[in-house]
Amino acid sequence: MAPRQGGSPPLIHGFLRQARKHYSGPAERTAHPAGKRRGGLSQTDVAQCMGVSARLYQDWEGGVRPIPLHRLDALAEALDLDSARRDELWFIASGGFPPRGPSRPDPDAVSAWTSYLRALPVPSLAVDAGWRIEESNTAWQRLFLSAGEPAPGNLLRFVLFSPYARRLCGEWEDGWATSYLRQLRLEAETTRSAELRRVIDELQDHPELAELWRAVDESSRVALHNDGQVRIIVPPVGGHPQHVRTLVSSPAHDPRRRMVTFLPTRHTADAA
Repeated sequence: MAPRQGGSPPLIHGFLRQARKHYSGPAERTAHPAGKRRGGLSQTDVAQCMGVSARLYQDWEGGVRPIPLHRLDALAEALDLDSARRDELWFIASGGFPPRGPSRPDPDAVSAWTSYLRALPVPSLAVDAGWRIEESNTAWQRLFLSAGEPAPGNLLRFVLFSPYARRLCGEWEDGWATSYLRQLRLEAETTRSAELRRVIDELQDHPELAELWRAVDESSRVALHNDGQVRIIVPPVGGHPQHVRTLVSSPAHDPRRRMVTFLPTRHTADAA
């Protein structure tokens, strides 16, 4: 990231400069035993606290070099930023919240997202990073209650292991299982989730799934998410198979959570 030519300096420059100027943190976080210097911290103070060269920190503050993501929390600590300012630093430097979300999500936003999900007239549910279903609405629950089936606690496990999924999820192998396995492969390796690794181990107890997994594991294809994919849901009581478009979104207050909505569509695009 090169410094701007003319005009205002990069946003990161003003942010870090002000953070240094108004630093009032504990003495042990500075390079000076006497504690807070008059006028706040110097660039050298911050660099020494982080264990980097003064030149490198100057380049970060000046917008000459991007700040590596793995350094942002250490920088926030060196400057003794509160949770709100830490979130601002992450957003300025990376364009988004920290991977675990903002430090202090607005409780009204949290409850509003839940109300929004429940108010949707089409099947919708919220899952965490391990695909555990944290919230679901009436339209989703009706897919199970009307068939006398218990609502699942984990979306991934339901699609892969439940016998009822073979009936509810039309074209189960190509439209659902294979793409979910591709996503499982990616997420298990990148998140190091113990829960997802257990799912992979359990696949070996199901010959059909074990064969599908071997094909996915040997392939170069993965799936980042299921957003936009068209699948088929077979109503449990009467009715014709219905094409639905899978829409995936995440609230800003918790980017690890995914809200999955199955929106009826007239399109019959390939679901694989």
